[in-house]
Amino acid sequence: MIKWMDSSIRRKLMLSLIGIFIVTYALTAAVVLTSVRGSLQDTEAGALRQIASQKLGRVEAYFQSLATNVTAWTRLEVMNDIFSADIDKRISRTLAELHDQYALEGDVYVFDAEGFIVAASHPVDTELTIPDAWRLEAGDPLRFEGKGPMPLAGGADTGEIVALKAPIAARFGGKAPIGTLVATVPWHVVETIMAEDGLPTLLVSEETHTPLLAAHLPMPDTALPTDNAGLRALMLGGERYITGHADAATGSLTGWAVISAKPEATISAAITRVALQLLALGAALYVPIHFGIRWMARRLTDPVNTLEKTVSSITSARDLSLRANVQAGDEIGSLARAFNTMAESLQETSREREDVLERLEKLNLTLEKRVEERTAELSGANAQLQEAFEQLKTTQSQLVQSEKMASLGQLVAGVAHELNNPISFIYANFPHIEEYADEILALLDEIRHVPMPDDAKAVIEGKIDDHDIDLVREDLKKIVSSGMAGASRIKEIVLALRSFSRLDEAEKKSVSLEKGLDDTLAILNHFIKGGIEVEKDYGLSAPVDCHAGQINQVFTNIIFNAVQAMGESGKITLVTKRDGENAVIRIADTGPGIPEGVIERIFDPFFTTKKVGEGTGLGLSISYGIIEKHGGTLEVESTPGEGTTFTITLPIHAKDDDA
Repeated sequence: MIKWMDSSIRRKLMLSLIGIFIVTYALTAAVVLTSVRGSLQDTEAGALRQIASQKLGRVEAYFQSLATNVTAWTRLEVMNDIFSADIDKRISRTLAELHDQYALEGDVYVFDAEGFIVAASHPVDTELTIPDAWRLEAGDPLRFEGKGPMPLAGGADTGEIVALKAPIAARFGGKAPIGTLVATVPWHVVETIMAEDGLPTLLVSEETHTPLLAAHLPMPDTALPTDNAGLRALMLGGERYITGHADAATGSLTGWAVISAKPEATISAAITRVALQLLALGAALYVPIHFGIRWMARRLTDPVNTLEKTVSSITSARDLSLRANVQAGDEIGSLARAFNTMAESLQETSREREDVLERLEKLNLTLEKRVEERTAELSGANAQLQEAFEQLKTTQSQLVQSEKMASLGQLVAGVAHELNNPISFIYANFPHIEEYADEILALLDEIRHVPMPDDAKAVIEGKIDDHDIDLVREDLKKIVSSGMAGASRIKEIVLALRSFSRLDEAEKKSVSLEKGLDDTLAILNHFIKGGIEVEKDYGLSAPVDCHAGQINQVFTNIIFNAVQAMGESGKITLVTKRDGENAVIRIADTGPGIPEGVIERIFDPFFTTKKVGEGTGLGLSISYGIIEKHGGTLEVESTPGEGTTFTITLPIHAKDDDA
């Protein structure tokens, strides 16, 4: 148990530092992985956009070339034979020649103005009429008809097709079209263009957002989102794909968009490799950091353990000649040297006190002998003796007080801020001292009941009676209890002295006093119970040159005193305003107020009306000193039974000699 307690600070320090390293490295690794994932996705999306743009360009170029040819075919002189219903089959022969010359996958059809078929690139029924999907309105230019079933029977087109339809104008005569030329393209031509590079691709209608073709991909069951340009990923066939989008340009003939896709699993493999590398790097960094932290923790805690053992030895043996053997040159070493100086001073004081008592005892013996021998000189000798006795007591008091003040001065200057941890350590060990004492006493009781010869038992009982174990048993608990109370009280006083000695550390800066009040309320939030109301009336709205930490300490002392005074319910009012070149802060409470006999002493050091152990009496004294050092004033008004108001006045701008 003791070994675990001795190393608990070391373990806590190690766990804290290692925990900080692990959390920091984990967050860094998460940020790196997120950045890598985003970068890979952006890179893949950019490459896919280029692929989609290239595919869309090939499709558009194919149909644009066909549209150019269709427009040229409508202007051929032979098209005027529409008027004679192509009796000599010139148009039919021309269409067949164009079909072979241009190696068309589909067919070409010519219809007259009434919609009856005139000719085709292959033999057709002369009774056919133009389908509704291929009709043009008056004044329409060349039109593109998207994916759909072949509306006419016969010819090379038996499945789904796309079509280009253009009006045929008379070579001579009016402007009205004399017919319609329709060129069809089988849908498998589009499929071949989209699938020729083997990359997963979707062909989408920009108008309806409906998937028209899926090359090397499952066909989506529903229409795609309207904002295809912002589409970064798609779920197709239960697999997630990264996508790149190329939409139809302004004036596009087809009105189609292309989406290129790539399985997201290809990126996940790279992310996994990066994660494993980061994990290996973290493990490699952890080993030296772990041993470095162990070494540092040992260097910090071993001197503290040595000092604690010395204090325990002095306490248990009551031997002030013992010294702490700590050779460190840091703050712990300074604390050990200050402790040794204090022990030496106390030892010297104890010796001088014993000498004085010894002299007094001899003087008393001499006096008794003189009284018996010189009764006649009793009055004079008694007067002289009384005078000498008073002088000795005065000298003794002065000597003790001088030594105490000298020791206190040395401790406050170099030790006060260092004693907090050792005192806390001493306080924490009292329960164990009590536990071990109980175990020792219990062991004595067990020894007394162990079967043994009567003469040995008599010797043991005699030893126990000589040391008065029953009295030790009774007083030990009182000693431990009083020791714990004393250590707690010392800890509070050391903290107050440390705060008092740190008043000049911070530099003056322009800060908001309202923020300081809000920060103080946040710190004291645990103590401000549900029945206490806080009202704010901030009207300063200007920064003030001051030591922010010291002013916040003043706010904390005053507000905390108000909370303690009010108890479970009440109201605290915080008011700030500007008065010329001064800032005014009022802190008022509805507590019981301060009696008239007490209000004049509340700023005196070590004066307190709180119970023993609840306060040191330094809070308001330190606050008064802080405000005075800032060139301001701290005033108090109180009415018993109604409440108390503290008014702080501070210059807004620091003076040159004060800056």
